[in-house]
Formats: sequence, C-alpha cells, structure tokens
Amino acid sequence: MSADLQPAALSADDLLKRQKEVRKWVLLRGLLLGTLVAAWWIFFVPESIVASTTKYVLGVVVGLIATGGYLYQLRGVFQAPVKD
Repeated sequence: MSADLQPAALSADDLLKRQKEVRKWVLLRGLLLGTLVAAWWIFFVPESIVASTTKYVLGVVVGLIATGGYLYQLRGVFQAPVKD
C-alpha cells in the first residue's frame, strides 16, 4: 500500500457493525476448528494410545482447548475499543 492511498475513516456506526461482523466470523471459525480437531481425535487416534471409552471425552476436551486457544490468540478482536 502506498503512502498516497489512505484508508477511509469509518464512522462510529460503521465501525461497530464491522466489529460485530468480524466477531461473528471469528467465533464461527473457532468453533469449526475445535470441531475439526475433536473429530480428528475421536476418529483417528489409535486405541493403543487411549482407551476407546476415554477417546470421546478426550476428543471433546481437545476440541474445547483448540477453540479456546484460537480465541485467546485473537482476543484483541473481542476487546472494547479504548476511549480517549
């Protein structure tokens, strides 16, 4: 991006709408990531490593950890803007 082209400043309403839209997609991506990781754990972890009954519980736990880790890394999206 060159120095000549400055992004247009958004009004307060437009900024709030954009933040809500971004938050929605970040949450959806986090949930899908957690679901993918949990499904991988449940279907593809060998039973020689984990007992078959605990595989499902650990899959859900791993999915929750993956979702939480993803959302933690993007926590700046969910923080309220600083008012001067």
